[in-house]
Amino acid sequence: MTNIKYHALIVSFLLIFSSIGFLPVFAQQEVYVVSNNIDIVSKEVLEDYFRGFGLFPEFLYPEEAGQIKGAKLLIILGGPDALYGTGLLVTKYLDSLEIGFIRQPGQRFTFIKSDIYGYADRVIIIAGDTRERTYEEVFNLINGSNVSFQNEIQNVAEGKVQIKDLPLILSSISYTTETVDKIGHIYLKIQNYGKGKATNVIVEISNDYYSNFSLQSVDPVKKVEGNKFYIGDMEGGEIVELDITLKAKQGGIYSGVVSYTHDAIDTYARIKDITTKVP
Repeated sequence: MTNIKYHALIVSFLLIFSSIGFLPVFAQQEVYVVSNNIDIVSKEVLEDYFRGFGLFPEFLYPEEAGQIKGAKLLIILGGPDALYGTGLLVTKYLDSLEIGFIRQPGQRFTFIKSDIYGYADRVIIIAGDTRERTYEEVFNLINGSNVSFQNEIQNVAEGKVQIKDLPLILSSISYTTETVDKIGHIYLKIQNYGKGKATNVIVEISNDYYSNFSLQSVDPVKKVEGNKFYIGDMEGGEIVELDITLKAKQGGIYSGVVSYTHDAIDTYARIKDITTKVP
């Protein structure tokens, strides 16, 4: 609680200083994330991840990247063909072989480089051949798939008071893309990667998807209200696996979003966009 109050006090000082036209040296941003308005869907999970290291990155659009100078780390979301300026920025850093590699169907990768353009000490490009692959790469990174990426973040956070008492909820998902006898499943593995307790964890399936199905079962049994599944409190390190069985009301193609929330975050964080075909 002391750390959280201390952070709130620092934020208050920053607001006061910025209101009179300047920021103290210690307030300079160390991590920037550049993304277009498509790949920005990764913002919530990245903010949760960085918060665990005591880092609070600023998110910018590609056309705003020119204002970055002397940061420790620049992260770019998207590949060489990403729209709205991201692709142009990415091609400044990747050579022709790397560009050809990431354009291969189904490909995703994380490029870690020194920043020769001076925006930051290091630049990390998280890319896929599609926006879905880019999001998958982000999700895998924050789940520990790349030790080099973790080391880069830890280097930036070195010497900081990391907010160890905060929860960090992340979830993997698999689901039925085409039903058999109108039956489909959504499998979730939810884990609290933080050390603090996450209270009132809730999974939500958006109504534009869920309203086309009737709930058959939830394993293990959880409280369900409408399209919300109440997981409850999760201790640090705790894992909850959930199997939701649904039956379609009629044939069609249905799309929606699976997301989660808990008391430490203000909004729902997206887990994945899903689409299911019902013959």
